[in-house]
Amino acid sequence: MDKEDQAAPAANNGPRRRFVPHNAVRLSPAEAERQGRVTRIAIEALGAQAAILFLNSTHDGLPDRPLPLATASEDGLRSVLALLTPATA
Repeated sequence: MDKEDQAAPAANNGPRRRFVPHNAVRLSPAEAERQGRVTRIAIEALGAQAAILFLNSTHDGLPDRPLPLATASEDGLRSVLALLTPATA
């Protein structure tokens, strides 16, 4: 066996498996839609880095962090969007 054969990686003919933590929670379609919507709106309003910080931090007037709150229900989504898009006078 020459050096080229030794350096070549072994072929992987089997299907690739994706790591899924044992405690992973699968979102319902409605929850996934709300999570995507609030994330998109936050990024548009604040920019990516600020949106990540906003969505994962606690805020006065909200009972939970914005991302899980908005994901959980339409009411939660509305309360988070109210912080992102204040009513114009």
